Amino acid sequence: MTTPDGLNSQPLRQALAAALGGRPAALEALLARHGGGADRRPNFRLAAALAAELCRAPGPVARLLGQLGGNDAAPDTPEVFLPIAAAFGWAARLDAGLDVDAAWAALAPLAADERAPVRRGVHEALLPLAARPRRGRSQPSGADQLIARAAAWLDEEDRETRFGAAAVAVAVLADRRVLSAVVDTEAMLAYLSRLIAEVAGAPRASERSDARRRLLQALPATLAAVAAVLRVGDRGALWLEQECAAARHPDVRGALSDAVIALRSQPAGASGEAPAQRLREVLKASAKPPRDPTRIRPGTGRGKASRRIS
Repeated sequence: MTTPDGLNSQPLRQALAAALGGRPAALEALLARHGGGADRRPNFRLAAALAAELCRAPGPVARLLGQLGGNDAAPDTPEVFLPIAAAFGWAARLDAGLDVDAAWAALAPLAADERAPVRRGVHEALLPLAARPRRGRSQPSGADQLIARAAAWLDEEDRETRFGAAAVAVAVLADRRVLSAVVDTEAMLAYLSRLIAEVAGAPRASERSDARRRLLQALPATLAAVAAVLRVGDRGALWLEQECAAARHPDVRGALSDAVIALRSQPAGASGEAPAQRLREVLKASAKPPRDPTRIRPGTGRGKASRRIS
């Protein structure tokens, strides 16, 4: 039905032409039928092929993507594939330098969507874009573009959009291909520091937020990858050490502790063991002292180095 360059199904091509002409019903029905949106592995190849077509299609592409992305189907229905297809379409438009502001604005709420298939679709759509290297000395890489826009997402007024979009952006940054494409490492570290500060400074009521929980779950893998990949002058590990020394909020300390444990298990050649031990010591040293140290029984602090630090 699809090729890497676009659609080779005549019914899909005809339905796409009709949708761009203001009649999207046939396209939506075909995408829902073949997209497997509620499946364990949706048909991302179909979404990518449609996106390739939309990169060169004439007509109101942004309007069509907005309509697909606005579909509010339940996560266990075939129609949930429509916003997934929209995410791929917006990412492809970005890669082509088209509808840039509109695309980033549309991807933020899709990344923060409460439906897991939609969030996964945004993640898969952003990965190849974020892993793209610079196309010229004056052009940012795909990863640098993502970081800049993700930083802007932190200004979103809605808390769930702010934290939910950040969770997907952070998960994309955990990919080593994406980290290797980062040129402005200081901007990335500044973004992650701001993100940690946002989590720590959020009102107590936000602790019930699903989006914040997803962000805290995504952070450790990314923090560990940053410490392992930014090896020049141990920049990543030194930055993470500063965050460990300054951490006071229990949720932030939990995420940092999980990052240290993840760093210890980095692949061979990543040199994660020594930095992990140092980070573990810094995180332990920054912990609040017990209210009554005399109540600590001898031997209770012993255990594996992989134990979580609170």
